[in-house]
Amino acid sequence: MDLDTLFADSSNNSSDVDTIDSDAEVLEVEELPEAPEEGIGWMALVLFICGGLVITALVVAFMVWVIEGLVL
Repeated sequence: MDLDTLFADSSNNSSDVDTIDSDAEVLEVEELPEAPEEGIGWMALVLFICGGLVITALVVAFMVWVIEGLVL
């Protein structure tokens, strides 16, 4: 079975190729500047590790506070 006949709109039998404007203006794509090679990867890694340590310290402090409250 042909896909055009299966999914075609009964009121309009034109394809997408028929609707392309042949006189349309073609825009040039500007080249994007290349990313610097150094980057900030090491900064992101340091911030990720420090953030993980801070969150871990807060969780441990909360656990100690809860355990002390249950025991005492």
